[in-house]
Amino acid sequence: MAAIQYLTFFNLKEDPFRLTPDPAFYYPSQEHDEILQSLNYAIEQKEGFFLAMGEPGTGKTTTLKVFIESWKDKADIALIMTPRLSPEEFLLAVLEDLGIQHSASGKNEMLKEFRDFLVRSSQLGRRVVIIVDEAQNLPSETIEELRLLSNLETEKEKLLQIVLVGQPELGPRIMSEDMRQLRQRITVRTNLMPLTFGETVDYINYRLIKAGRGNAVFEDAAKKRIHKITAGVPRLINMYASRSMMAAYLEGSRNITKKHVKLTEKHFGISQSAVRFKFAWVVVPAFAAAVVAAGSYKFYLSYNEAKSTVTEAVYAETPIQQIDDPADNRLEENSLDNSSSAQSEQPKQQEIPKLLVNVKSATLRSAPSIDSKAVAWASEGVFFEQLDTAEDSKSRKWFKVRLADGETAWIAASIVKQAE
Repeated sequence: MAAIQYLTFFNLKEDPFRLTPDPAFYYPSQEHDEILQSLNYAIEQKEGFFLAMGEPGTGKTTTLKVFIESWKDKADIALIMTPRLSPEEFLLAVLEDLGIQHSASGKNEMLKEFRDFLVRSSQLGRRVVIIVDEAQNLPSETIEELRLLSNLETEKEKLLQIVLVGQPELGPRIMSEDMRQLRQRITVRTNLMPLTFGETVDYINYRLIKAGRGNAVFEDAAKKRIHKITAGVPRLINMYASRSMMAAYLEGSRNITKKHVKLTEKHFGISQSAVRFKFAWVVVPAFAAAVVAAGSYKFYLSYNEAKSTVTEAVYAETPIQQIDDPADNRLEENSLDNSSSAQSEQPKQQEIPKLLVNVKSATLRSAPSIDSKAVAWASEGVFFEQLDTAEDSKSRKWFKVRLADGETAWIAASIVKQAE
């Protein structure tokens, strides 16, 4: 009932900003459209390996679903979404997803049955495609298995096309020396970037239209704020647009204002610095039901304090405030025992240098190496405190910086500059 009231209030047929990937709500931005066209070309021309990378939440899975929907009648597609599999487990998952009935117990027999299936499909003019989502999680031996599977071909053409889709950390793995044979087989490479401000505005309007248009109006200032705090990442746009609409609904307003967006920021724990967004995976109708059942605005304010959240990404919008180190506090306590004259002679604490991100998006890592794990993400114009420096094995310089929650990470010197 509450969900119906929420949708009725905005005159919508369905939730425009739900988090689950839905091909019906696919927004064809320039970046997404180019990747989809490249993917269609690669499969049509039997190009072998296709590689697509993008940060979490940028729409990789939705684009894949659109592609699968368009090819389902002319291709046999195996979609592997849990890639942490051994080579044998991976091959078995592929056979099962393609609906290949197999009686073989050994790997060699399974490979023979798979090749027979590929030949039959080729004779019928059908493509066979293996799509691996979250491919950065593939074990190295399974990646090698994929390379070997790509060798299945006739004298005239490849029998199998393989699509690897993953986060940016997949790139360094592919570029490593032990992956050079696989790298040579990748004929199409793409990188999915977040939406521009203009695309963010269009994206919000597009999804409202898809959901029935209704009478919800996002004011220009609200759209600007949403783009700024989400850096154009579609999943985050959905989250903030959805919760901002809820805040407007609770006030009885059909206009979503900057105030509603800032209220949403507050309840997601946004600070005036680099922040770690925490996702509460709750759809708007369920959220509305809980609010209405509680019967008070106070419940909405406290709901997002729940701990069932998932850390996803790091962004920043204003200079980081200095975070006191507990060790500094202990030093100050010890100094209370000293004489006043000794205290007056104590030197002033040296000012910590600041770094400014000067690229559109920057990845922060767990160690000073491009091969280390990505732990955060910041947009252009973000300030960080410089804590330390280091060089990697190729003499590239890195800076150790502090995040808003007190944790530390490493950022490449080439994508920041000293703040004035």
